[in-house]
Amino acid sequence: MKNLFIILLFITVQSLQAQITVNKPAELDWSLKSRIAKRKNPDTKIEGYHILIFSGDNRNKAEAIKNKFDMEHNAFSEVVWDEPNFKVYVGLYKTKFECMSLYNQIKTKFPMAIVVKDKIIYPPLQ
Repeated sequence: MKNLFIILLFITVQSLQAQITVNKPAELDWSLKSRIAKRKNPDTKIEGYHILIFSGDNRNKAEAIKNKFDMEHNAFSEVVWDEPNFKVYVGLYKTKFECMSLYNQIKTKFPMAIVVKDKIIYPPLQ
């Protein structure tokens, strides 16, 4: 009787196996892969989008426009020397859809702004 009870208990435990399903956002995989790649090679760039808000030969004006943008927005910005001009780029986005959000916010204050597809550095974690 004791053996029969143990056998029934064993059969019952075997039939009660649980299955766990984990749902994660699709962006998580991209974020993890990009962070691993960035650690391996920090100078690596990816295909992405940013916004060009100034292009001209005056460095002081480029720095002033970058500072004006930085005062009003909490987004990546940089001044780049692309001979023969200084260019001010803002934002780092993987998709054009994400980039359009910032573009719509700044297009009235920076009417020369254009969305540019380019090789960009990895966007910072938010």
